[in-house]
Amino acid sequence: MWEQRRFGADQAIFAVIEHPEAARTDLIVTLSGLGQAMSEKNYLFSNLRKRLASKQKWVLQFDYRGHGDSAGELGDASLATMVSDTLEVLATVTKEHEPQRIFLVGNALGAVVAQTVSLEWEQHSGILCCPILISPPLSLAHSSEVFPDAIRKQWREEGSMDSQLLIPGYDYYTLSDFNMEQYRYVTKLGAHLLYLHGQCIGYSLLEELDKLDPLRLFSQNEQRINLICGEDDKETIELALNYLPNATLHQLSGVAYYHQHPAAMDNLIDIIETIVV
Repeated sequence: MWEQRRFGADQAIFAVIEHPEAARTDLIVTLSGLGQAMSEKNYLFSNLRKRLASKQKWVLQFDYRGHGDSAGELGDASLATMVSDTLEVLATVTKEHEPQRIFLVGNALGAVVAQTVSLEWEQHSGILCCPILISPPLSLAHSSEVFPDAIRKQWREEGSMDSQLLIPGYDYYTLSDFNMEQYRYVTKLGAHLLYLHGQCIGYSLLEELDKLDPLRLFSQNEQRINLICGEDDKETIELALNYLPNATLHQLSGVAYYHQHPAAMDNLIDIIETIVV
């Protein structure tokens, strides 16, 4: 049985929940990447929820503030607000039903949120949290290497900027008119330019990303973590093998990112199902 819900004191966070039949079971929470609504990117999380619902699993999808159906503007969202939104939702849901374990399934920037929340929530609640990291940004260029100084100065002064000005281009299919360094940067965050353009990005998020040390963050779990990426994403594979001894690595055939082929998305869902079932 699924239900649409709103969370937060302001009821600003939109969510969809598949309710558990048992009072105490595992909770699976999906966490999107930058600018990614829970129903976008080939409907990964919606398809995952439906698959797991057929196995009688307790699944929660939601949009951070500034994303998808939730209130607010993307330009006001930051890594801190995404983490705060996730903790706010977890506090309400786990008060209603206490889970045995929590699986936090995060895509790209959502993997950073999943890991950050996992560490904080496990310490706060004592409930075992198990991150499942989809293409986490294990390395990320400093913004000064990606965006011109003049743009970064204007961005800082204005607080947020239209992503079309930050990452100009219109050929969303062959990418012929995009700066590929900028394209790779936002792709590592889980953003698809077709969805990102027309929205603003806050400078506070950029500052947070410049300070982020992903390998240090992802190496802090006491238990093993699951990391899923495409077999063509050689950089992530090499970094995971060399610097994350606590990670179990799963690879998707024939792609760098799951959204590059429908079969890869099905493969990804199969992998997540074997982890949580």
